[in-house]
Amino acid sequence: MSHNAVKRFREAANGNDIDTVRRLLLEDIDPCAADDKGRTALHFSSCNGNESIVQLLLSYGADPNQRDGLGNTPLHLAACTNHVPVITTLLRGGARVDALDRAGRTPLHLARSKLNILQDGDSRSIETLRGEVTQIIQMLREYLNVMGQSEARERLDHISTQLQHTRTKEQVDEVTDLLASFTSLSLQKQNLGDR
Repeated sequence: MSHNAVKRFREAANGNDIDTVRRLLLEDIDPCAADDKGRTALHFSSCNGNESIVQLLLSYGADPNQRDGLGNTPLHLAACTNHVPVITTLLRGGARVDALDRAGRTPLHLARSKLNILQDGDSRSIETLRGEVTQIIQMLREYLNVMGQSEARERLDHISTQLQHTRTKEQVDEVTDLLASFTSLSLQKQNLGDR
């Protein structure tokens, strides 16, 4: 395949052009072809939240654990951008939840960072804030499923129920604090398991 075709392939994934991605895959383009920064079509589509392209690329053998030049896997990028359906697809496609980027962060660390941002911000409406926390809870559910942590999943379900009953920003903040503590505990358990 020519350099231009490979470039077009990544651009199509980045531009959410599933028809071009599919056509080039049918022409036997390498689904793992990376640019000079190590980014693949799967990195771009994961970052953009395009679940259909992510599924298509995985079905053609794209590597869900391939790292870019910064050490990010597609799962890191989906976690950074909070695209829960893509996270789910990547996890089911074999993405490693314990993959570290160059800064030593896993996708779960990035979810924790997102919680910190939510806790610091005060300009969001309660509905927006509740929706963002719900997405993080869904992402953590997938993580716990992959890790086989059913006891932790029950605690997360309890936090999720509490979130649904919130009526004020202060109540959402309390649930966010609980979720941040839960996430920190999960990270500690993950780190202990790595030793």
